[in-house]
Amino acid sequence: MKFHFEILIGDRYESTDYLSDDEVHQSLLKMQKQDILKAETGDEYWEDIPDELFELLKTSIEAKNYDFTMARGHLWLNIEIQIDN
Repeated sequence: MKFHFEILIGDRYESTDYLSDDEVHQSLLKMQKQDILKAETGDEYWEDIPDELFELLKTSIEAKNYDFTMARGHLWLNIEIQIDN
């Protein structure tokens, strides 16, 4: 299932428009659940994502299975996550 996350990244007081791919990856590895502003799929929306989804997200980040855009300290992460029903 494809997810779209909006995440605060880097310094919250000095927002940046650019980080290298490695800097983004390292920041995502350190990300905490409260850094996620929202998560969306085609038909669902969360401002407080479930713990299980957060763990699946972290696993996908570790595998570098994502693409992103970034502006003003916000990172828009597009990622495919396998959800077992």
